[in-house]
This record gives sequence, structure tokens and C-alpha cells, in this order.
Amino acid sequence: MRGPYLFPVLRGQKVTALRVCDASSAPSPESTSFGAIALQCERHALLCYCPVRYLLHPHGSTFGRWGGTTATLPFRAILCEVEDLEDWLPITAGAHWSHHVASTPCPMGELLAEAPQLVKTEDADDWRLAFRFTGRRQLLLLRIAACNRLQFVPAEADWAG
Repeated sequence: MRGPYLFPVLRGQKVTALRVCDASSAPSPESTSFGAIALQCERHALLCYCPVRYLLHPHGSTFGRWGGTTATLPFRAILCEVEDLEDWLPITAGAHWSHHVASTPCPMGELLAEAPQLVKTEDADDWRLAFRFTGRRQLLLLRIAACNRLQFVPAEADWAG
């Protein structure tokens, strides 16, 4: 099931950095999960974090869907201008943020072909964010429910529960 496209200003922007907070291990394409992640582009940044890890009242971001219904991500997603990103990072209660992580599956230097889109399989409990890059590469940002962490996975991979 596909929901609306979110944050349309990200469309066509080049990914310049992927900043992570509270990584589960040394970053690697196969296994790294994060408490929070910031996809930094040329003009804007998308900050996503698991509110259960950092906030007293943990609620994900809710978005309107066609037909008057809503979809709630199991994590928060906030768009800001790149210049304001440093002001948003303390939202994770002082946890350490990396400055650049290049070994994750996120394609540094590639353009976002579309704005991120809400997606969900029929058997999944949670909504995810789908990212499509030039060169037909697709990634999903999802929450691993067992440990309340975020993970980028190729769209072809099995989704974590």
C-alpha cells in the first residue's frame, strides 16, 4: 500500500551526508541500526528518530492520506533547512551524533528522484518511508520494533518486524 509523498522539497536534491546517532555497531551496509538518523541534502535535511528512545511521550509523525484517513509512522520525521540541522540534533537528549557516515547503504552524492513516500505491506503493522534515487536505487527507512531502532534497507530486502 502506498501513501502520499512527503517533504516534496527533497525531490531532486543531492544527498551530501548521512548523520547517525546511537548506532548499534560500527556502520556497515548489512547490519547497522540507529536511534536517530539525519539524511542531509544540499538545502534541506530529514531528521528521523525513535521517540521511545528520547522522549517522555513517544508518538510517531502522523500524515493525512487520500480519502480522509491518516498514516502514522512509528518514528518522528522532521524536515529542516541544512543550516538549522545543528539546532535540531539536541532533540536526542545529548546523544552523540556522527558527522558523516559513508559506509551505510545510503547513496552519497546521488539525487533523490522523488520525495520520500509512505509505504506499507498488507501484513506489516508499521508504515515505512521509501526513498527512490536516480539510477533506480530504492531504500526503505523502517523501525525495528524489538529494539526501537531505525534501519535503512534496500527496497528488495525483507522488511524487519
